[in-house]
Amino acid sequence: MKVLRLVFGIALTASFFSCENEVEINADFQEKTYVLGLLSAQSDTNFVKITKTFLDDNTSAIQLAQDPNNLYYDTLDVTLNELNNENNVVAQFKLQKALRSKADGLFTTERNEVYYTNAPLKQGSIYVLAIDKLDGSPITSGEARITSGVTIQRPRNVNKLTFVDIRRSITNYRFEFKTTENVGDFTASMVFNYIEINNIDSIRKSIAIPIASFTNPSLGVKVEYFVFEGQRFFDALVANIPASNNPPKRLLIDNGVDIIVEAADANYTLYRDVNGPIDGLAQVRPEFTNINNGLGLFASRSRLVTGVSLNDDTKNYIYELYGDRDNLSQFRGFVAE
Repeated sequence: MKVLRLVFGIALTASFFSCENEVEINADFQEKTYVLGLLSAQSDTNFVKITKTFLDDNTSAIQLAQDPNNLYYDTLDVTLNELNNENNVVAQFKLQKALRSKADGLFTTERNEVYYTNAPLKQGSIYVLAIDKLDGSPITSGEARITSGVTIQRPRNVNKLTFVDIRRSITNYRFEFKTTENVGDFTASMVFNYIEINNIDSIRKSIAIPIASFTNPSLGVKVEYFVFEGQRFFDALVANIPASNNPPKRLLIDNGVDIIVEAADANYTLYRDVNGPIDGLAQVRPEFTNINNGLGLFASRSRLVTGVSLNDDTKNYIYELYGDRDNLSQFRGFVAE
């Protein structure tokens, strides 16, 4: 018996060493459709990016990504269906394929395909994207309700944006925003517009100044406010406009300030949070996609731009502080029209 056990042990050990030492890491590859679309009722044209996944055990992913044939389907039938409250299709739009320029990166710039529609889309309406690969495989689809976004409660068009009061003191300003349903989060910023005149040449310029970002976990109607420190506005002017009087130049305030509010729906917010950097102790990332028979995201966004004027005291403060040639450390060349 001891002899038989010894022989069996030697045979078993030999069988281990005779096996191949290559381990198959990848499972059987299944090609999937990847979709990225953010609809907006404010856009004249809405684009949807549609690609496919790729894998070759013998070729690096970076090399594969340089071949557009690995990224794009030869033929697709892409439609966008508008639904009413009873989920009945009330309108259907065919998306057309177009080529657009693309910045250099890991993926090829040889061919950058997108699908688009110029059809006017409606706030609050539900749209279903359907992608037929015309090969008998299941339809890839996604659904999104176009968010109505955020309204600006303060300042309104008739209000003046005030950072300096009548006593020539820098003051804070309270911005107010009102969300509609299905807004996951939004950001607000302002753009200060001015004209730079050198001799006879004039150039329109602008300075973007962040206001704040907000989240809306309830996805309901909510009023958000943010107290913006007026000194931040003037610090932004100083940081973006260098002090110089050589060559002489003149700066004019042009159409005051644009308030810009960009909002995204709940699906976009969840997709961004799930696929963002892992910053917690849990290193297991959950998966999220709202694409059926595919991967990616089909969601909605909105963008609102409202122009407002600076109040006279703020304008005069800019002219006096940044238009005084005797104070070269502050001089920026602002002059009253």
